[in-house]
Amino acid sequence: MNDVDTLYHDALAKHRAGNVVDAEQGYRSILAVVSEHAGAWHFLGMIFHQKRQLNEALHHLEKAISFCQDKAVYFNNYGVVLKDAGRWKDAIAAFQRAVELDPAYADAHANLAATYLLQNDLDRAENELAIVLARTPKHVAGRNLLRDLRFRQGKRLSEQGKFSQADHAYHEAAALPGGKELWRWQSLGFCPSVFPDEQSISRYWAGLHQHLDHAIDANIPLDWRTLPEDGFTPSFNLPHLDRSCREAKEKFDRLFSRAFPSKRPTLAETQKNRKKIRVGFVVTAGHHRGFLRVHRHLLEHLDRSKFEVFAICPEPILASCRKEVRNNAIQWVGFSPRFDVAVQTLFDTKCDILYHWKVGGGTLDFFLAMAGAAPIQCTSYGTHGTSGVRAVDYYISSAILEPPESASQYTERHVLLDSYATSHQHDPPQKLATREELGLPKDGAIYFCPHRLPKYHPMFDHYLRLILEKDSTGHLLLVTGRKREQAVPFVSRLRHSLGNDLFRRALLATSFPLNMYRKHLSVASCVLDSPTYVGDLTTHDAFDQGVPVVTVPGKLLVQRYTSGLYRLMGIESLIASDAEKYAEIAVRLGNEPDFRQAMSEQIVQKNELVFSPNDTLRDYEQFFESVVL
Repeated sequence: MNDVDTLYHDALAKHRAGNVVDAEQGYRSILAVVSEHAGAWHFLGMIFHQKRQLNEALHHLEKAISFCQDKAVYFNNYGVVLKDAGRWKDAIAAFQRAVELDPAYADAHANLAATYLLQNDLDRAENELAIVLARTPKHVAGRNLLRDLRFRQGKRLSEQGKFSQADHAYHEAAALPGGKELWRWQSLGFCPSVFPDEQSISRYWAGLHQHLDHAIDANIPLDWRTLPEDGFTPSFNLPHLDRSCREAKEKFDRLFSRAFPSKRPTLAETQKNRKKIRVGFVVTAGHHRGFLRVHRHLLEHLDRSKFEVFAICPEPILASCRKEVRNNAIQWVGFSPRFDVAVQTLFDTKCDILYHWKVGGGTLDFFLAMAGAAPIQCTSYGTHGTSGVRAVDYYISSAILEPPESASQYTERHVLLDSYATSHQHDPPQKLATREELGLPKDGAIYFCPHRLPKYHPMFDHYLRLILEKDSTGHLLLVTGRKREQAVPFVSRLRHSLGNDLFRRALLATSFPLNMYRKHLSVASCVLDSPTYVGDLTTHDAFDQGVPVVTVPGKLLVQRYTSGLYRLMGIESLIASDAEKYAEIAVRLGNEPDFRQAMSEQIVQKNELVFSPNDTLRDYEQFFESVVL
């Protein structure tokens, strides 16, 4: 053994023993003698990686590879550093070279799988893990990655509506080392977007309550700090099922709220040495555009002599949200993706009131509200009906929409403003479109249903059939969404409900970009509200263009937005009492130009009552003062 070999083995021994300082010195001594020593370059690179000096690590590892291109371990470790540096494509190439050199290299296959998971390429990750575990069944990293893969597959399958397969994947994940008991209950957050009939909804509803009761009794181990990743919420689809969700949502709260520390701040603590009321508006990514659309005016114009305004959102969307709001007095607060840190950020704002735009729009906003980070918490229309969360004190609604007896549908104290509880503003004028440019039939009425798929409740099929039976030349224009696997059962059900002859006059679109949506809206004879979940944003869009909306109000908030706005404008003739009347109104709008024109003109003349942000601003100011002072 020559002197360089001795130095190298000595440095390696020190490195393995954790004596990194002396090991580094040894590798440098080698390179001072033999500048092309690949091993010294390689292990220096690994020391820099250990120090998180990634650029230096990559430089040294690339030097090692330039001098020795046939060692799989060099390419594997190079890939590890590339992955940590966020260069996933390059990392994959490095790992692939490692397994070319050594097809049995389990660690390299596992690292490939881990990188594919980062890219959400679950199928390729599955293939690599199959290789790892076939050769090394007890490979620790491989089994951990398989657990994470199964959990991710469960999420993907549930989003696709493949609930049985998703449930199986979650159970597999829970059974693997490091899996969690809570994952076995993920199916509680499942709800189909489309049901074949109302009997299926009844069976689903009964089963949901039964399984929630079992989950509560099981006393599942919970860690509040990981609930946004491990937990689930009441399905977004529940309020579309023509049922009060209060009891079901309260069971979700019972299941999870016990995991949170019970102490909430008091007004005496948050208001110490301060006279103004501090209000924080909490919104999460993916929901911020809707929030800004309906609450920008409130953020900008709350009376700064009485209120301090905080806007609180995830750090990645902070800058884009700030650009949308014209008031430099707002305190913008970004919170971390780490849930425990995010919760502490909410506490640290010392807000007297936290207004949560959505509670249950996703796991993050659901559990942020449950954390109880302010003396007073409230929500409104962004949460579709009650949140069911005991830590949310008030649900802000409107006397325009709901009678006082609707309070029984809410866990929260039910507040009825005189005005509408969100403030919409006019869109810029749109260039008029023609049916020809949109590829729509030249003749006959266009009955537009610009709805998300869950709004097509089985009950709605009967309404649509009545319209086509009464109007032999009219067409339905239905938006079914981009997820084909969910749209197919709806289209099949609708074809059966309408029959083949009527179904030929159902025009199906997956979705529209915003400008095309508005163009289609402009040529519609009318918009058709679903009887189980009416429009809010779409109704405001229609009224902005003077397009009539046919509606039939129900008992739930989500069934009353449009009728409330009509009553605010003093227009009652487009509010139906039942399916037969609904179809009659729609067909009149589609076939009597004078009636349609008169209704459109009334809407245009009176829609300033709908687009009245100052009334909403005044009512919110009064509410905030009433609950604090």
